Amino acid sequence: MATVLVIGGGIGGMTAAHELAERGFTVTVCEAAPDFGGKAKSQPVPGSGTNGRKDLPGEHGFRFYPRFYTHIVNTMERIPTAAGRSVADNLRPTTESAIAGIDEDTWSRFSRKQLSSPMDVVESLELFFQGLDFDPADVALFIAKFLQFFTSCDERRLGEYEYTSWYKFAQGDAYSDKFKRQLRAIPRTMVAMDPIIGSANTIGVASMQLILDYATTGVANDRTMGGPTTEMWLAPWVAHLQGLGVTLIANARCAGIDVSGNAISGVRFADGTIRTADYYVLAVPIEIASALISPAMGALDPSLERLRVADANHLVSWMNGIQYFLLEDVPIVRGHIFFPDAPWGLTAISQAQFWHDGGLLRRRYGDGTVGGILSVDVCQWDVPGLGTPKTAKQCTPQEFAAEVWLQLKASLNGRAANEQVLRDDLLHSWHLDSEMDYSAGLPPRNRTPLLVHPPGHWDIRPEAGTAIPNLVLAADYVRTFTNLATMEGACEAARRATNVVLDRIGSVAPRAGVWPMQEPALFDPWKKFDAVLHRNGKPHIFEILGIKRADNAMDLLRRFRAVTGIEALDDILDQFRASEILRGLLARLGF
Repeated sequence: MATVLVIGGGIGGMTAAHELAERGFTVTVCEAAPDFGGKAKSQPVPGSGTNGRKDLPGEHGFRFYPRFYTHIVNTMERIPTAAGRSVADNLRPTTESAIAGIDEDTWSRFSRKQLSSPMDVVESLELFFQGLDFDPADVALFIAKFLQFFTSCDERRLGEYEYTSWYKFAQGDAYSDKFKRQLRAIPRTMVAMDPIIGSANTIGVASMQLILDYATTGVANDRTMGGPTTEMWLAPWVAHLQGLGVTLIANARCAGIDVSGNAISGVRFADGTIRTADYYVLAVPIEIASALISPAMGALDPSLERLRVADANHLVSWMNGIQYFLLEDVPIVRGHIFFPDAPWGLTAISQAQFWHDGGLLRRRYGDGTVGGILSVDVCQWDVPGLGTPKTAKQCTPQEFAAEVWLQLKASLNGRAANEQVLRDDLLHSWHLDSEMDYSAGLPPRNRTPLLVHPPGHWDIRPEAGTAIPNLVLAADYVRTFTNLATMEGACEAARRATNVVLDRIGSVAPRAGVWPMQEPALFDPWKKFDAVLHRNGKPHIFEILGIKRADNAMDLLRRFRAVTGIEALDDILDQFRASEILRGLLARLGF
């Protein structure tokens, strides 16, 4: 069978190795770092373990596995553990989420509602915002824009919304200052996407999936790992890959890719080694890939050339984590917490409650006194803090840790909920993402920035299969159904890369599974209707009707009923009648 060299040992590279090795390929994976797993791997705190215990488990950031993560969970289900189960069994459901504000002592858990009609989306969003004391006109406009996105055809999303920001699409300037903070906070529940600079298409799809999570009952909507990521997932995966015959080489930094004729002829590494194979998988982050793509490669594939000359700084931003190790567990809520008023864009989760039992931390890690871990993601690095005029980038690690702790306490302490709060005497120590490099002083160098999907980014992103016959791409910047810089996106890209290799050699082996995002079928008639409008150069029906800052969430829906003649939106569930209604509406609009 053919040989494959995988450059990069993150989620994309490991997935490609897994899929190809299962199909009989001889695979070698070269990773620049000492350990495999990329951004997902754990970061043990050196010297923190005593008396035979392991070092305290730090992370790049908390792990998040929402309902629509299908590719990565499918991969986990095929990784055995020593206990005779699979890695997927180490996932734990997070049955709650909450918003913690500062200005008005806001505290709200999210409720769930099963979707059965378009009206349920409205009601679910109203539940999402209940207890937050927002202006009803703000909520109405936001719900209307969300409903517009739900009912927009794919052609409009990619051909129109892709080229504008989510903030502009959502008419961000029309909201009150209080709601604008919420508008910016919602996309941060997933990744470091700022609605002001992020594509409406990408943020809309991601936010829609999150809203569907919160609007769907069940325990698999939002999950976290039941222990340190490397221990629970990556170490068993490495062992499984080795069992499949994969050769894993750490501390192997790629220095260049050579081209001969119209194909890749070899890969040079920093130690002077040159490795060759029949096929090559480039599975490194976008900023590294753009630097490795040579003019000769770009001459063979225009999509690689676009990536090579792209301004990587325009495509990426920062989202890095810090863990606070606590003497006692502070569960707060059984899931993720969002802090819309925190200047540095915080999201967090209290992890120990998901780690099998309350005593696991003390028995297995650190000096035996740590009983809780509050893991925090920070994604606003260029604004002043709450207690300091400095931005996150201008702070030393100690100043950074103190300021994030202050923002957490300001949001959680003194709130209306009658639960535990953060106290200084609970703090044992903290761990800042080790990918933040302060060796050259301030600002630090971030070795792991994240693709943030600015408007028009889809045009820059390549497919998994390149025009170079023996080169495929397997990273989160590849065009995928997921369309999001996450481990799910990287996993799907690697599966697509695997299938390209199989196609090119004419293999009869089963193709790696690739699945599109799922959206409620009850919106299909409206998306088909919007496709007719879009093909004829017309805006979405909501824009034809005129979305304004309405008095309440039902205003637009009442006007919508007036135009369509629908007595109740539940009638959309009747597909035949819905098609008649839509045909009638098209006729009224002159089609």
